[in-house]
Amino acid sequence: MLQKFGIGIDIVKVERFQDKPYSKHKIFYKKIFLDSEIKYCLKHKNSAIHFSGKFAIKEAVKKSIRQNVSFLDIETYYLNSKPKIKLKNNLDYNFLVSMSHENEFAIAVVISEEFNVKRKLYIY
Repeated sequence: MLQKFGIGIDIVKVERFQDKPYSKHKIFYKKIFLDSEIKYCLKHKNSAIHFSGKFAIKEAVKKSIRQNVSFLDIETYYLNSKPKIKLKNNLDYNFLVSMSHENEFAIAVVISEEFNVKRKLYIY
């Protein structure tokens, strides 16, 4: 029964994104973030801390699921001020996510639940 659950955690130094401002590294950002995510981060005064948080979420998702997905297959967004995750490519997962940032670090924890997992039938 636990085979359908996964957990991932990631911590990111905000400095990594402060050292690469979006205005000078657009190609880099477009390989990781969807347009809606970039727009969300850029509307904040300290966009680096928001990019760091979203990156930590995406890394934690990749660690929590069995399939290999690209960063652009993972969409992060907010609903009622809570982070949420959607996967592209018809992958059926439900996620619980927590993300926090403080000064120089952003951290995310993701618990995933895979739907339609084929159960193995064992005959003894």
